[in-house]
Amino acid sequence: MDNFQKNPVKLYIQDIFRANRTTQNKYIYEMFGLTFKNIMIHGVVTAVYNILNTSLNFELSDATGTVQVYYDKSKNNNNIGAQTMKGLFYDFAEESKFGNSNIQIMNTLMDRIVKKNKHEIKEGYQCSETSAERDVAWMEELMYLYDKYYLLSKN
Repeated sequence: MDNFQKNPVKLYIQDIFRANRTTQNKYIYEMFGLTFKNIMIHGVVTAVYNILNTSLNFELSDATGTVQVYYDKSKNNNNIGAQTMKGLFYDFAEESKFGNSNIQIMNTLMDRIVKKNKHEIKEGYQCSETSAERDVAWMEELMYLYDKYYLLSKN
């Protein structure tokens, strides 16, 4: 089954539980007339437990509900290879030589890539930091998506 949304669908946590599994594949879901495999959610980590060297469980909550998440670092593909990192450093160095006006943004992105690539799970693990402004922007974006796309595609 290849006719599903490849990019993550942004959802409220409550809708994780409302989505229906497809009959063709138990890992592909349907909702709002969309068929998807990956989702993107945003919330506050309210509990972390079962912490091991490569995995942990945590609860994530938003205004609509709470979901339990199992995170296994050994099964993700976020690690960046040495050659790719070398290329990124080279490109960054080249851009910084010529006074690229976006160098501050590029520096922040490089810093995050480097930190993410070296990340080890340990007690006190954080998925990513957020702010009240980002939370509000996320909720406003979801309201827009539900109004203009999700609920209209259902009809």
